[in-house]
Amino acid sequence: MKKRTKIIIGVVAVLLVGLFIVPRLFFGGNQEVPVDKAAEAEDYGIDYFEVPDIEQVYINGIVQPEQSEAFAKDEKMSSKPEIKVKNGDIVEPETELFTYEDKEITKEIETQTNTLSKLNTKKQNIYNKWNRAIDTYNKTKEEERTTTGAAIDEQHQAEIDSVDEEIFFSNETIADLSTKQYITTKAKFKGRVTIPEVKDANAPILRLTSEGLYVAGKVNEKDLMKIAVGQEANLSVVSSGTNVKGKISYIDDNPPEAQANQTDSEASGSGASMSNYNVKLSLDSLEGIKNGYHIQATINIGESKPIEIPKKAVHEEDGKKYVLVNDFGSVIRRDVQVSEEKEDKVTISSGLESADRIIVSSKKAVKEGDLIGETNQTAETKE
Repeated sequence: MKKRTKIIIGVVAVLLVGLFIVPRLFFGGNQEVPVDKAAEAEDYGIDYFEVPDIEQVYINGIVQPEQSEAFAKDEKMSSKPEIKVKNGDIVEPETELFTYEDKEITKEIETQTNTLSKLNTKKQNIYNKWNRAIDTYNKTKEEERTTTGAAIDEQHQAEIDSVDEEIFFSNETIADLSTKQYITTKAKFKGRVTIPEVKDANAPILRLTSEGLYVAGKVNEKDLMKIAVGQEANLSVVSSGTNVKGKISYIDDNPPEAQANQTDSEASGSGASMSNYNVKLSLDSLEGIKNGYHIQATINIGESKPIEIPKKAVHEEDGKKYVLVNDFGSVIRRDVQVSEEKEDKVTISSGLESADRIIVSSKKAVKEGDLIGETNQTAETKE
């Protein structure tokens, strides 16, 4: 046999041995090579109810107070502000929040006060001098008097009048300065006081935020013409799933100025393909809603009909009703509001999204967070 033929036969033999031995080394002699897990996936035998697919506009936003004001320290003032309220106070309009003392004006008031004191002393000295002059006049013999009593009175009265004029001016100056000595800032609206715990250079003296809240969101130019002020919206808190009703209260017809001034080349370079417009949504209820929460609002376009689903698809926990939804193979929970209950049906007023696949029943119990795949359904209920 030729050397080349021997080499070929040897290589083939090694490959055959490798195919037989290597799997056993890794997976054990009595185990089979793993097969595709999807092929072994358990059949949950799920019955679904599919929410009708309707056109919807989604608006992502953040809960914000209707009115808010942060009061920064006045760098022109050398004194520290005296805060007149406490952290957490609910204050009415015109409530004093904090006061500055103008040190320069305080010095002027002190100067004027010292001047006033000296003038009063001067006035008293004139009266003393006047009394002595009268006494001297009375003790002098009539033929030796060089002036009359009336002349003495006139002279000293003129001096008193001059000092009184200076005293009046000084008092007016002090009164005017006193109105400027303390600069008081008052609340412009009813709200809650927040005083920062950390007093760094950038921290405001305090913040005042109204108790009324709204959702500040954005809608792109593609959906702008589909929505209108007054349109109802279903709002869901991203972190907790809490659902509330609301309405569109404001739509800005102009994009933000920086975005409006962007050129086509700048827009394409930054990856922006559409303008976004500011939208405000009111909240029918503030239960479970806090300032800063992230919200997803869903607006149904066109006529919206009540959604009836099988009663057995609705679960309840801690007083909250919810359904389980197959979200691309993962079981998620949606909190829902039930407006009407019948024998085997319930009407859902909020909480569901278009084309949601609600789990009605299953052969094997499923729970939030389970991975069940998209091919395990055994039946699908539509309406």
